[in-house]
Amino acid sequence: MRKPDAEIDRMELFEAVWSAPLSEIANAYHLSPGGLAKLCDRLGIPRPKRNYWRMTPGERLEARPEFDAIAPASQAAPRKKSARRSRLPLADRRAQLLDIAARIVAEEGVDEVSLNRVAREAGISEAQAHNCFARRIDLLAELARREVDEFERSRKGIVLRGRDRLAQVVLSTVNYLDEAGRRGALLQAILLETEVREVLRSERDATRALVSDAIVEATSNTYRMSKEEAFASNWLITAIALRAGRLVSNGSLSTAAGVRLCLPMVMGCMRSNAQAAD
Repeated sequence: MRKPDAEIDRMELFEAVWSAPLSEIANAYHLSPGGLAKLCDRLGIPRPKRNYWRMTPGERLEARPEFDAIAPASQAAPRKKSARRSRLPLADRRAQLLDIAARIVAEEGVDEVSLNRVAREAGISEAQAHNCFARRIDLLAELARREVDEFERSRKGIVLRGRDRLAQVVLSTVNYLDEAGRRGALLQAILLETEVREVLRSERDATRALVSDAIVEATSNTYRMSKEEAFASNWLITAIALRAGRLVSNGSLSTAAGVRLCLPMVMGCMRSNAQAAD
């Protein structure tokens, strides 16, 4: 069982977080990396930026702060309140916190996101942030939903331009890879959090089934194939696109290369469907 905050040695914790990444030391405190980041924020202990671990030993020594110069959280200077920010409507405040969380994930990694951190950057109290999102995981889950909705909105907009089924699938695939290159890294980073995946699993399965059923129906009618064949065809095309999208999202493959390698396979599946219908 983890010790209460009051019993944790701040210097010991400081030394730990500046000696190894949070993902490597979190278990020692019986916390997730995100939970350990939140604990550090609560105790007023600064944490290394993500690029700190890519520095040389000499650069790390320069970047590391002196513990004696760090005031405990209880002694930190109070934040200046912003009357304009404190009066934001709830929906606008939630959107603001999501934007801040997205920037932190993109620049520093998902482990750096905590309600304390986003509240501080928004100029509000942590209690106000909790009025918007009860837990850190709720904030991250909502950010993931927002990214998924953007993917789907973009897909629907582009598919409508296709004159036939082949054109629609080609446009949808290219658009998905473009979006994966542009914003996919953020969603992939958030989904590394096990709790976020659990929260979203049932929602994503329901949405996926709804979209898949419509596509299977259209494929079956267009190419005069059984529902089983249409389902298998859709599954293969989706699997190819998703795998290419992951490679593009994590930087292993450029968007252009992803399109060049993925599109011939997708078009081959579609042409095979057309030939079978002739």
